[in-house]
Amino acid sequence: MKKKDADKNAPPLEIDTELLRSYMMGAANPKYSNKVNELTEAIDLHLEEKQVGKGKIAPEDALFHQLEKFEEALDRAIASGQLELRVVHGFGKGKLKAEIEKRLRQHKHVRSFTNDYHMRYGYGSTLILLK
Repeated sequence: MKKKDADKNAPPLEIDTELLRSYMMGAANPKYSNKVNELTEAIDLHLEEKQVGKGKIAPEDALFHQLEKFEEALDRAIASGQLELRVVHGFGKGKLKAEIEKRLRQHKHVRSFTNDYHMRYGYGSTLILLK
């Protein structure tokens, strides 16, 4: 059987044209978003420069703000029945990562977590497996 004949027998591909169109127009993938919702598989805790300092958040409150977003994302992931959540914390001085790990060790719905390598985030993220 020739390759062209095999392709004729293959089922047609189902393509979400609206999603494809939105990606082509430059929309971000909803799975990787700062917004916390049922589709979120990763939460990016980085703050933009305009948010810190002269912006909206005082530098001494930045860690508190990031941890609040983390807790919100974790609670939403647990409530929606997700089995895993990736938290993007970056490298920096390690304060955010240390605080996240401290909270994960005490959380009853966390099976395990690891500073897992990811092609997009390198080692600047933690993969959390939920119960």
